[in-house]
Amino acid sequence: MKKLVFEAKIKLAASRHQVFAWHEAPSAFERLAPPWVNMECVERSGGIQDGSRVVLVIHQGPVGIPWVLGHKDYIKDEQFCDYQIAGPFAYWQQLHAVKDVVDSDGHIVGAELVDNVEFLPPLGLLGRIGGALYIKSELARLFRYRHALMRRDLELQERYGKRPLKILVTGATGLVGSAFVPFMRSQGHTVLTMSRPQSGTAQSDGTGELKWDPEAGTIAQELPGDLDAIVHLGGHNVANQRWTVSEKQAIYESRIKSTTYLAQLIKAMPKPPATVVFASAVGYYGNRGVEPLTEDSNAGEGFLADVCRDWEGSAEILKDSPVRVSFARIGAVLTPKGGALAKMLPIFGAGGGGVVGSGKQYFPWVAMEDVIGSLYHAIVEESVSGPFNVVAPQCVTNAEFTHAFARVLQRPAIAPVKPVMLRALYGEMADALMLASVRVLPQKLKQTGYQFAYGELAPALKHMLGKA
Repeated sequence: MKKLVFEAKIKLAASRHQVFAWHEAPSAFERLAPPWVNMECVERSGGIQDGSRVVLVIHQGPVGIPWVLGHKDYIKDEQFCDYQIAGPFAYWQQLHAVKDVVDSDGHIVGAELVDNVEFLPPLGLLGRIGGALYIKSELARLFRYRHALMRRDLELQERYGKRPLKILVTGATGLVGSAFVPFMRSQGHTVLTMSRPQSGTAQSDGTGELKWDPEAGTIAQELPGDLDAIVHLGGHNVANQRWTVSEKQAIYESRIKSTTYLAQLIKAMPKPPATVVFASAVGYYGNRGVEPLTEDSNAGEGFLADVCRDWEGSAEILKDSPVRVSFARIGAVLTPKGGALAKMLPIFGAGGGGVVGSGKQYFPWVAMEDVIGSLYHAIVEESVSGPFNVVAPQCVTNAEFTHAFARVLQRPAIAPVKPVMLRALYGEMADALMLASVRVLPQKLKQTGYQFAYGELAPALKHMLGKA
């Protein structure tokens, strides 16, 4: 049976070597994985050179589909090929080829990446008839996302990647951490992670990952003395479940205790890193209606405001140290992999979305690409210190968000959600996370020269959902 072919091209303002090196960097595969696909890399041997391979599991509901890919036809700075060893297709092979882009005078002005996919759907002729168009549309969606992401990454590499850094990240398996770590590794930096042990006191497990137990105040080994930066992203999920007394205590203590202990460890280092970025949240401002909120605004009232104020205050011990300390007050992070968007996606996708409450409350959203980009900015940009708001410049109301989301999905949004229903389901959490109005502006990021990838809502939603 004749193989089907799909091809996607992109011209990039980078050298052929830079484009190829980006693909060779650790975690490039994780970086390229589309956020709307629940895919897990369970095994990897080698990089992209001949003979290496990767084992993936694609999760669709309760079903896990294994996909084993090998690499061949590697030519440095020119091409490499992925091919299916075992998996869902009858045949699959993808050639990544990079070539110079030359102007009319013969000068090299960039590079062109050509992704050529040859495939055969499963189920023979039946699969070809029923699945070929669908697979090609999904490939178009995939490469639209990948190429936009790659362009942005190479731009950031050009702007910030003056030298390789060594960075320690806590909370690396969380929503933000699981995107930030592969991003920084694909930028050419060394990233160490620090996590809690499965049980009891922190002990080294021999993997190179640092183990600590901040609640117990123990760590398996001293922090490395050659770190350039530490990014602390740990903390119990605030939207995990209804806020019982024990849940609120877990939210509070996970942040305060870990930040306090980490600050103490940094203070005791003979040679501390130049900068530390602590995660915080826009919950610091409380429910403030239509008031524009910048980093100069005072803390608000309520449980989340108290948590954020004490959270940031837990690093007070570093105030007079040589370490440049900043606090990323992060808004609602938009990604299909988790958080608010992941919870709303099936509802809106089924046409059951609608305005929450009055719809007039401001919703301080931010695309995942700008969360990880702003954290990178805070590491390398020496003018960033103290709190900085990690939100998009276009702060929209709930009604504006609802209608934009529905338009991108091409679904109606005519099922309003009453506050009484939310309070019955979620109690205090409904007022703090769903009904509060927080009109936050990214003043410091703009003042220090950060360039947003997605400052407007509709393009951000289209990118992360792979929509045209």
